[in-house]
This record gives sequence, C-alpha cells and structure tokens, in this order.
Amino acid sequence: MASLAALVRDHTNLERDQVSHLNRLTSEWHTLADFCFADLLLYVPTKDDRWLIVGQVRPSTGQTVYHTDWVGSFANAAETSVLAGAYRSSEIMEGDVELEDLPDSARMLAIPVNCEGTVIAVLTREWVERIGRTPGELERTYVSIFDRFAGMIAEGSFPYPARSGDVTTAPRVGDGVMSLDAEARARYLSPNANSALHRVGIHANAVGMRLAELGFHDDMVRKAYEEQLPVVEEFEPSADVALLCRCMPILARGQVVGGVLLV
Repeated sequence: MASLAALVRDHTNLERDQVSHLNRLTSEWHTLADFCFADLLLYVPTKDDRWLIVGQVRPSTGQTVYHTDWVGSFANAAETSVLAGAYRSSEIMEGDVELEDLPDSARMLAIPVNCEGTVIAVLTREWVERIGRTPGELERTYVSIFDRFAGMIAEGSFPYPARSGDVTTAPRVGDGVMSLDAEARARYLSPNANSALHRVGIHANAVGMRLAELGFHDDMVRKAYEEQLPVVEEFEPSADVALLCRCMPILARGQVVGGVLLV
C-alpha cells in the first residue's frame, strides 16, 4: 500500500508543510475514530479534479463499516458532492453516500482540513445509522468530544503544531476518559476513568470538581492548558500504582475551552 506522502506527491500539488500537517493529523486520528465510534478517511483533491483517499483508520470502540482498505481509491459521485461542498465552503457538511461495501446508504460527515488558513484536504467520518437505537451517556459524550475536535480541524488548530512524546504509548480512549471544562473541572468520567480514580484512593464524586481538589496530580492539565499542547505524564500516587495520563486541550478561536484527559 502506498504511503500518504507518496500518494500526495504523485497526485497533488501540496507543499511540504501541508503534507506534514496531514501526517500529524493521521498520527492522532486513532483517538478521533475511537471517540466517534466510526471509520475515518482522509481525502485530498488531485491535479485532475478528483478526490483520492490517502488515509483510513478504523475505531477500536465500535464496528467498522469497511472491510476493504480504500487507500489509493477515488471518491464516487455521491462522495465527491459532499467532499467538494466542505472543501469550497470551509464548513463541516453531512450527507448520504452510497458505498460499494454496503447494501444501504451511509452517512458522511465531511470536515475541511485547514492548514494556516487554506483547506488542503477533507477528513470524513463514515457510519451507518442504526434505527431505533438510543445512544447512552458515554456514547453521546464521546461523540460530542469528537465534534469539538472536528471544529478544531476546520479551524486549523488540530492537529497540534508539535508532538508531545510518543502517542503510540499514550493512553487510549478505551483506557479511561475524563472530559474537562475550560476551568479544568471534571464534567464527565468514563467507567474506566472512575476505576482509575478508585485505584488511587479517590472515591468522591469528581463531577464539578478540579482534579487538584480531589487530590489528583494535575500538573499535566495545567501545562497542557497553558501551552495549548498535549502533555503526557506518568506519576505514582502510591507505592503500588502508577498512572499514565495524556491531556489534550480543546481550543476555539485561540482559547482553551476544555480538555480531554486520557488515563
């Protein structure tokens, strides 16, 4: 399978810093796929006015709709309509698409990838809606977190301008998630995150409280908010327990409006 860099070089006129932006995005997007429980695909406009898939990732939190690897393939007419709309308007768009792998239509959320004020690609979330199924609190919260990162992608503030540590060894969404507000107060904890707090002796209801008020080491959160970059840190709250944490700040118009702590 051809690499992202090779496909972009052969089929587009993107510059080196723009390709680096896409590489940083795909180094982070496993987390995004897990938050939205859906497949993510990365499309770039080609020199001959087509849309080429240069990246694909499946969620570990949900079922993929694709059993085929589509990297190196071109978008069909229905997909092109949604992709072109998001690309030209610089706005997130949604529509129905027909997929070869599926008997029924799927939904596509098209997110323009903004790099220093220029849309260079479109990231899509692709899934099949299941009629009659009501999502629970965890699923609603995770998708809302994904939506905030999608807004950052369209705004140009995600992926982050610099990497912080090896993201492959950082905690994943399935390990435990804390959703934080702009004041670093906990707004939601996944069951696994609650278990992590219990392991370190914190049994109070954390919702509405800052981590420091709970007695939880929060240096990585304060640093992430101040620097507007993700921070990975490991600490030992007790002799027999070590916690690995990654804080990802959520930005809007240059301001920190929240954060996600993976534990």
